[in-house]
Amino acid sequence: MIAHIAKKLATLSAREWLDLFQAQWALAAAQLTVRSRPVGTLATPATGAVSADLARLPEARRLALAVVRAARFGVFRPQCLVRSVALSRMLEKRGIEGAMVRVGVRRQDGEFLAHAWVEYAGQTLGDADAHVGAFVPLTNLEVRRP
Repeated sequence: MIAHIAKKLATLSAREWLDLFQAQWALAAAQLTVRSRPVGTLATPATGAVSADLARLPEARRLALAVVRAARFGVFRPQCLVRSVALSRMLEKRGIEGAMVRVGVRRQDGEFLAHAWVEYAGQTLGDADAHVGAFVPLTNLEVRRP
């Protein structure tokens, strides 16, 4: 496993390394935000739809991949909400507008489950469509700034 990870890391481009470091930093900042905010103050229903620029979709996917990699192999293993907040902020910082944090729910074996993910231009970023499709979306959310 470690040899496979090392081999994969050796093949990353300079751009991918930079994305990876920025994603790790964004995850740490998002973790702090999620943990420090009082319940109910992190998000608000989206005020209006912002159209996504399809030309920016490849860049958005690249950033989502960086967040996935940093979450899987980085310093800590963040939950879906932290990953979603980190990715949405990375997109925002790069001027990629129109991404939405989505939250969905489902029941499984009598247990209530929730999941958060990011959508851009009608595409799920950084998550499997099959996994996201198992949840009933509640609403589009905007992450509030501190």
